[in-house]
Amino acid sequence: MLLRYHITVALGLLACYAGVVFAASQSEVEIVYKCATAGPKTCFLNAVQLEDANHKLKLVDIEDKTILNIKGGSVVALQPQHCSSVFAKLEKVSIGRVGLKELCFAPSFVYVSAEHNRIRTLHVPEAAPAAYRVEVLRLNDNQLESVESMRAFVALKELHLERNALSTLDMACFAEMPMLEKLYLAYNRLNVIASTVSELSLPALSVLALQNNTLTGFDLRTWSLPNLELLELSANNLTKVSGLDNVQALSDISLAGNRWQCHELDQMLEQLEKNDVTVKDGDVNCDGIRNSSICCTHVEQPTEETLQTNLAKFDTLRERYGEMEARFNETVQKTIRDFEAKIRGLKESYEKRNEEVVPVTPKPETMDGENDEEEQSTTDEIPAAEPVAKAAQCDECVCSKESMDKVESKLVELEQKLEKNNALLKGLKDNQSQFSYMTVVAKHEFRTAVKRGEYKLKELSSMLAMLREHVKHKSTT
Repeated sequence: MLLRYHITVALGLLACYAGVVFAASQSEVEIVYKCATAGPKTCFLNAVQLEDANHKLKLVDIEDKTILNIKGGSVVALQPQHCSSVFAKLEKVSIGRVGLKELCFAPSFVYVSAEHNRIRTLHVPEAAPAAYRVEVLRLNDNQLESVESMRAFVALKELHLERNALSTLDMACFAEMPMLEKLYLAYNRLNVIASTVSELSLPALSVLALQNNTLTGFDLRTWSLPNLELLELSANNLTKVSGLDNVQALSDISLAGNRWQCHELDQMLEQLEKNDVTVKDGDVNCDGIRNSSICCTHVEQPTEETLQTNLAKFDTLRERYGEMEARFNETVQKTIRDFEAKIRGLKESYEKRNEEVVPVTPKPETMDGENDEEEQSTTDEIPAAEPVAKAAQCDECVCSKESMDKVESKLVELEQKLEKNNALLKGLKDNQSQFSYMTVVAKHEFRTAVKRGEYKLKELSSMLAMLREHVKHKSTT
């Protein structure tokens, strides 16, 4: 009996290692693997080859198993067809480094681990509310760019997304996860973390890991985190964090490797000291403030007089901008008028030359000898002192071909110049419209800059008032 058992196990392992491929038809391929016994409820596969997502996958002896462990191989994608058939009853799925790019989810999954793969897509078919039972999801070291498809995992308790490709994050994705306890988002590209819901409530969250990202600001004022104990913020670009006083259960925080401003950092550390929160790390070669080793940068706060001076500069710049704009518009209009006058002059000159060209009329034929005496007598009667009058009274003018060619070439040249001037005028008008558009954009940008300056003045005035109150309070105490 013992020998027979070992032979059975060996055959099972052999089937698991090799796999069997059945071709039902030329267009449909089914890959079959037999589970190796690693426990009463576990299906263990040492290597799986599924390099075409359209191929079907069949596991022998999977009916009574709830755990699947794929150690290695090459699996390009697990799509909804696989989860609805092969994995429909599994509760725990562990997938090793197989190059996986797509991962499907079945409502029966409770624990899913697919670390160190290339996952970009999660297939989460729409189901009834609370249909998915996933409690632990380990997808660290993949290539995920979004977590929107995880909204359906309302039973989630632990989520690992370290070392993915996340750049922005809407915390509203986790708003329907009341049991979420641990959220790991370290080593991503996160530069913005916000929430599209007005009040975000994560009542069970105890660990929030955001270290090694590119955050510049972090606002917790509209978040409800009554059980948050550990907050990891090290190795970002943070200058301030708002709303830490709302996190009453916080006990440990990491702050090193940021770009804190000393004024903001001092206020934050004061609040953390009041709440008995421990700063668990520190920067190197930094004395720090408030007995900490967190580096910060002193930023000189401008006085009210400086801010008023800057506002006066804004007004001066606005006036100069208006003057420059008026001069620019005047120059453009003058240039256009000059071009139009030049074109009118050229047109008039062209028309005048056309009028001066006298058409050549042929001499009427006469009979030989007729009127010769009359013409001779007429010629004799013309005084020699009046050639101009004679030319004016001449009934016919003869122009040489050479002179006509010259006139024709002059006309062609004039027409070409006229076309060039028209093209220049059109380009100038186009440039005028473009300059007008640029002027409008520049005006808008200037107004925006002035508005930002006004907001900054209000903010800094408020900070100055708070600083005065703080100094006054310190002096009285």
